[in-house]
Amino acid sequence: MGLFLHQSAFRPAVELLASEEQAKKWLPLIRELKITGAYAQTELGHGSDVQALQTTATFDTLTQEFVFHTPTTSAIKFWPGGLGKSSTHCVLFARLIS
Repeated sequence: MGLFLHQSAFRPAVELLASEEQAKKWLPLIRELKITGAYAQTELGHGSDVQALQTTATFDTLTQEFVFHTPTTSAIKFWPGGLGKSSTHCVLFARLIS
């Protein structure tokens, strides 16, 4: 089941959402299974309702990185299958704080 979700959720998300630069870097690794990925949208408290996401992503201009925050237990990401235990990467859905 885990590899199915990698191919049917993680890979298409990267194919559709990545910039040209990101796609060039990540898609060969994904297609060759050098990395495996999870699709982390669903939150414990409200399922897959993306309008109600509680997880946030704030861009830190000093480090040039996103800082992710899960403020409550109900905001914990979860998904079916073994991807949560075996993935090396994930596509994480969060509210952008800018």
